[in-house]
Amino acid sequence: MVMRRWVTALTLVSFAFLAAGPARATDPDKYFPDGTDMVVQINLNQLLGASLLHKGIPLVVKKYGEDALNMGANFVPDDNAKKMMQDLAPELKEKVTEEAVTQFMMMGKMAVQDFVIAVNTKENENNMPQVIMILRVPAVQAGMVDQFTKMAAGSGQVKIKEEKVGDTTVYEFESNQAPQPFFISVPEDGMVVMSPFKASLESVLKKKGEGKVDPKFKELLAKRKPSYTVFAAGLAPKNKQEELTHFVGTLTIDKDVNGEMIIECKDAESAAAEAKKVNEGIENAVSGIKNFADDRAELKPLSESLQKMKAETKGNTVTTKLSLKGDDLLKAMRESAK
Repeated sequence: MVMRRWVTALTLVSFAFLAAGPARATDPDKYFPDGTDMVVQINLNQLLGASLLHKGIPLVVKKYGEDALNMGANFVPDDNAKKMMQDLAPELKEKVTEEAVTQFMMMGKMAVQDFVIAVNTKENENNMPQVIMILRVPAVQAGMVDQFTKMAAGSGQVKIKEEKVGDTTVYEFESNQAPQPFFISVPEDGMVVMSPFKASLESVLKKKGEGKVDPKFKELLAKRKPSYTVFAAGLAPKNKQEELTHFVGTLTIDKDVNGEMIIECKDAESAAAEAKKVNEGIENAVSGIKNFADDRAELKPLSESLQKMKAETKGNTVTTKLSLKGDDLLKAMRESAK
């Protein structure tokens, strides 16, 4: 239910600002909660430019699009909308071409920058976790949110309340389907700052970018690169501090797919134990994926790449890498879609 609430709110915000024009937004770090010790950053701008997706999405639609759209139509209560989906289904593979996908994604690339989740895992605020989400849409302005909230409230599907924190308006969204509220603000142009917890959002807004981040965690944040699709980093949680110090994970999707997870441990003995746990986890996960992929030829390159993954140790460090050639995946998808 909580996840549905977050996704609903984020989807509404994303669609409201999709047409925003290009400009560069402020660094999101200034809106991290005090004591942030874990971050996940998704570079939407980089992801939307990934050639593997431009070429792969039409192949997925060609094989599964018609069946998926017909299945979805069965859950649509409106007869007109259902018929429209059923009529579109057979034509989908002709309409969703590589050219069309590329044009659509490049338009999106101009409109959005990234999505960041920042968490203080060690401390609560007013008995609530400190979780902040930041969506950078460079051309968004506070006035746009005001217009959008009026339209959303008029639909009758969402209840919206407003409250001022300093000179920033905080909007409380409560969906009829998910009665737990979600809180959204635009403290400055290009920056949508959100949280499922009101106290967390109010706290970062009151501090106006003066929240403190652990110096050790700042060192991890310095490892971010514009080429990464996903960057994740965190200091060791309280119950793991005797074994670990931190982790950094990256994933890059472009022509190929490359990923890396680095875990720094307290000593070589802890690293060996951690590598054993990671390899056992990989083995269990890959086993399930392999069984699923055995009946789907297009997933064979992914399955084979995952089977090659292995956590390796060097001193205190545990490193796990993923490498998947995009051409191999596209070749398998093309053959499967015939």
